[in-house]
Amino acid sequence: MFTGLSTFPLTPMNETEIDEPAFSGIISRLADAGVDSISALGSTGSYAYLTREERKRVAQL
Repeated sequence: MFTGLSTFPLTPMNETEIDEPAFSGIISRLADAGVDSISALGSTGSYAYLTREERKRVAQL
């Protein structure tokens, strides 16, 4: 039914907020590796613990 490599990256955090450089680096490495899909903000992405503003920022990154 489905083929290819789907990824579900974590959303790295520092002591107070999203670690934006780390998250952007993860996404860049996955894209460079040629994965077929990237599902940010899933159950492994700390979604439930982020504010609406933080979720929006992750989606923008």
